[in-house]
Amino acid sequence: GWLRPPMGFVKLNVDASFDHDLLRGTAGAVLRDDKGRFIVGGSWRLDWCADVLTAEALALRFGLTLAQKAGCNRLIVNSDNTEVIDMMKNGGQSAGAATAVFDDCYFMACEFTITRFEHCNREANKVAHEIARLANFSTTRDWFEELMVGIVSLLIDDVTVISN
Repeated sequence: GWLRPPMGFVKLNVDASFDHDLLRGTAGAVLRDDKGRFIVGGSWRLDWCADVLTAEALALRFGLTLAQKAGCNRLIVNSDNTEVIDMMKNGGQSAGAATAVFDDCYFMACEFTITRFEHCNREANKVAHEIARLANFSTTRDWFEELMVGIVSLLIDDVTVISN
């Protein structure tokens, strides 16, 4: 399940999906405080995307943008994609289609007081995954306090795992 961040940190979970045939994808992000309380989440439909790594990089940039808008300053970023986490720990250095997006992510991450990148398993990232899936049915959607019913139950499941 979801691991609670240290006191005073906000946790950002990001995820993407990618369709190789259509070269399209979706991105999702969710921010929670150190008690597991929802701060903001959003999903984004990627109408064109070169590859899966670019989709994951775009999801990360989308999540970092949400964290900036929410006024976060101490951030732990989780993704279930090891390549994304490794690249960000390596200064955002990458080759290929996602290069410019990773550069953006690196510079955005530097604007927070503290940013840590940590890999998490798919189970711990299921809220971001489900939010990304919702983008199939909409356009870009940021929401701050308006939680969708399906997401509420996932958040409750996640936090229940923490407290038990």
